[in-house]
Amino acid sequence: RAAGIRHRLANFQSAEDGRCLQLIKVVLRDDDQEFCRMLREKLQRGDDIKVFAAEGDQDLLDLAAGIQPHVVVMDCMHPVERGIGLIQALIERQPEAQVLVMSRIEDDRFVHKLREVGAAYYLIKPFQPETLVERIKLVHYYHSAELNSRYGRARAHIQQFAADCLSRLGIPPHYQGYHYLLDAVLLASQDQSWLNGITKHLYPAVARQHGATAGQVERAIRYAIDAAWTKGDLDQLHTLFPYAIDPAKGKPTNSAFIAKMADIIKMRFSLP
Repeated sequence: RAAGIRHRLANFQSAEDGRCLQLIKVVLRDDDQEFCRMLREKLQRGDDIKVFAAEGDQDLLDLAAGIQPHVVVMDCMHPVERGIGLIQALIERQPEAQVLVMSRIEDDRFVHKLREVGAAYYLIKPFQPETLVERIKLVHYYHSAELNSRYGRARAHIQQFAADCLSRLGIPPHYQGYHYLLDAVLLASQDQSWLNGITKHLYPAVARQHGATAGQVERAIRYAIDAAWTKGDLDQLHTLFPYAIDPAKGKPTNSAFIAKMADIIKMRFSLP
């Protein structure tokens, strides 16, 4: 197996003649081999994605270790526990790789679990191959460009901590604003410059990740925060946000909420 992986890697480096670093390296794994073959052909029609198809779960782990991909695209979610364990093993071994999960499962608890273990994106089947190409590029540039090494090593723990915080504050995972907030907070905790242009930069970045508009992101986040102050634990909310409250509204603005949550994460994980 190791020799086979070295052969695939050597062929890739030779064929691309030094262009490896300019390509998005993708490892693809799907239990449906015919679907996997079709996706590989579609993904490689451009000149900016190179796909390596894994033939099994262990081959996926070995191939990822050898190739060191930017993105891992996988559907090995039957049973779900198998897929979750595989994602955890991938992220533990390759913390800088982004995991994009594709599946037919439509369940908020499942999506929340993917977030907890550190998956970067979830794409519901069926979808057009062009959509997957777009999401791979988005995941790669949106996540990888922002990760410093310390954040990369603790990514799964940070995502789980942030998700748990939002839930405890009274923002449930089935709210769309929950997912927008989670992405916004994680970005801001990595780079505070996002807070300098929330309307012009942060909202559009989160919107691109979800196929939404900046206005939809802003409204969904506002609704989620409003819901927290209406239905959540007010004592805990006011303890966490004593100086981030808009006097006219009695609750924090979107930007104040995101900034405070980012600060909590930075302090909790000693991020620079």
